[in-house]
Amino acid sequence: MRPDLNRNDYLFYSLKKAFALYFFFIALMTLGRAVFTVYFAPPALFEQFQWDLLKAFYMGWRYDTIVASYLLAPLILGSILLSLIKSRRLANGFFFLCRIFYFWALTLVLFFIVADLGFYSFFQDHLNVLFFGLMEDDTVAVLKSIWKNYPAGYFLAGVGFFLFVFHKLVKSVFASFEGERSLFQRGAGKLILMSAFSLALLAGGARGGYNYYVLSPKYADFSTSLFINQAALNGMITFEQAYKLRQRRNVAAFKIEEEMGYTRGIHEAFSDYLGFDTTPTDQSQLVNLLQRRTGLNDELEKRKPHVVVFVMESFGGNWLQYNSEEFDFLGPLKAHIDEDIYFKNFISSENGTIGSLMVLASNLPPRPGARFLSESRYMQLPLPSAAHLPYKEKGYETRFVYGGKLGWRGIGKYFQIQDYHHVEGESHIKKALALKGDVGNEWGLYDEHLFKHIEKKLEKAQRPQFMLVLTTSNHPPFDTPEYFHPPGQLSIPDKLRPRISREEDLFLKRFRAFQYSNTVLSQFLSTVKEGELAQNTVVAFTGDHNFWGFMSYGLDESYLKYQVPFYVYAPEEIRPKSFDHKKLGSHEDIFPTLYNLTLSGAPYVAFGENLFSLNPSYAIGSGSAAGEEGMFYKGNNYAWETIPRIKEKTDQRLEKVSKAYRSSVSVADFYLRQIYKKFHSLEEKE
Repeated sequence: MRPDLNRNDYLFYSLKKAFALYFFFIALMTLGRAVFTVYFAPPALFEQFQWDLLKAFYMGWRYDTIVASYLLAPLILGSILLSLIKSRRLANGFFFLCRIFYFWALTLVLFFIVADLGFYSFFQDHLNVLFFGLMEDDTVAVLKSIWKNYPAGYFLAGVGFFLFVFHKLVKSVFASFEGERSLFQRGAGKLILMSAFSLALLAGGARGGYNYYVLSPKYADFSTSLFINQAALNGMITFEQAYKLRQRRNVAAFKIEEEMGYTRGIHEAFSDYLGFDTTPTDQSQLVNLLQRRTGLNDELEKRKPHVVVFVMESFGGNWLQYNSEEFDFLGPLKAHIDEDIYFKNFISSENGTIGSLMVLASNLPPRPGARFLSESRYMQLPLPSAAHLPYKEKGYETRFVYGGKLGWRGIGKYFQIQDYHHVEGESHIKKALALKGDVGNEWGLYDEHLFKHIEKKLEKAQRPQFMLVLTTSNHPPFDTPEYFHPPGQLSIPDKLRPRISREEDLFLKRFRAFQYSNTVLSQFLSTVKEGELAQNTVVAFTGDHNFWGFMSYGLDESYLKYQVPFYVYAPEEIRPKSFDHKKLGSHEDIFPTLYNLTLSGAPYVAFGENLFSLNPSYAIGSGSAAGEEGMFYKGNNYAWETIPRIKEKTDQRLEKVSKAYRSSVSVADFYLRQIYKKFHSLEEKE
């Protein structure tokens, strides 16, 4: 005969299940943190930061408890309600639903752990707003790259094992309710005490403790080791933060200037950005103040040089310090970098390809947390600031060329809307060059075919050409043609080996792809510089972003982490006689620099600076900015040790850097809203 149970028995029996699940959730997330630490930590970290690492795991437990508390809330609240009703049949129905819910809850936690590990291997950061873009990427190509570069079979087997364990666990925890006596006898006081105690634990857990402030991600910034700070967090906490940011900033009524501190109106932001009082100007006319013009130059009017800008996939500028005879991934490209114009203190505007491409193509700075232009409400908005327009208005034939598929992230449609004369992708190049067989991978053509296509277009051109070109080869799965013969050795140097936090064979495969891409780029540059194109062609290249997954960066390397090249070849007659190659800059500075180098008396709209000028310049990144004063990064101010290395945090406010960053992104967002409003009002009139 089944015992007659009181309410305390029901509650105690149910709460035991909650505590069992809590410990399993924590064990699962701690295991994920341990794998993260062992797999990605630089070797010296375990000796240098032992106490900080222990603190990271302690804080990590608190962050994990926040996640577990939210997931356990339905069970705890349901248990209290169930104890009041006191029904075995209802209890069994509730536990059956819990069995389903918590199987999927555990699966969701596992998904975030695995996704976070994979995301960190590419971006050296926990899940952030880039993750949304990754989910919108070419899914098939991403999966193929993972299958080629990672032991996917073992991975799937491991996932299958965990799912089996989850199934057995929830089945055991939520077995049919037959009931058992608890330690507590009847009594409303005991019921209230147990309920209050469990709710207090739940509330404290959901806040990350019982301090006055809720435990937010900013409190993980306690160590001088960036990796230690990262180890404290988990992907679910950072994903929730990114989701809220994305939702808040994608509302049509959202105004970045208000979040940037310009509460008195957009005139304040314009005044800071332009350096003079703009209050006499009507708000509807403010965008007209952004118009600029290059200087008059008779030589440029006669010459009208071709302008080709390459956006090289994953060309990280920070790696150049490791290039040597034994680790020669630059190959013949090094000679071009040494003899031509090269800005070394240059960073990418965004941490992903599509974001950097949109900054370059639009001449607008990155707007933190906002959707990329090609995927936002601005995707069908022709921009007066578009990078190619000053060239088009000067009689140039304009062309966007991508070595991959134009359907990727909708870039084909986007560049057509921006009104380039030609928008060409993989299929166009294959047809033009009559390519057959193995000529690339799932991401696109080998770079040599892309460069050959550009070369032929230049040779046959009947009028000056402007080309914006995006490459693909230096991208996972790091494939290179079988016939490629490396121009130099690829042996990991001794000073780099201790810093590598990944498999050495995959590291060398990645640099072989880097070496291939750099080699064919250098061949293109040699063809231009040694032939008839030398006197009427300007070639520039940059990287869309650095690649981070093979090495952890220290706090002092926070700027170096985002370095990409900015290289320019220009005929001697128009090349600047002097320039500061140490100038700070980012993607938004590329076209203002090229306009002033190649165009005479050309009007343009852009937010960057001409790096050949004597004006101060600022490196504006996604959520970061740097100038001569120092660097603003992840909400903190840093002074320079020696540019581009920073010291630890400083309480000194970087007024000029802050003003440059806040005003430029605020004005850019206002500019977009105004152009969008004007464009749609014209459509309605038509």
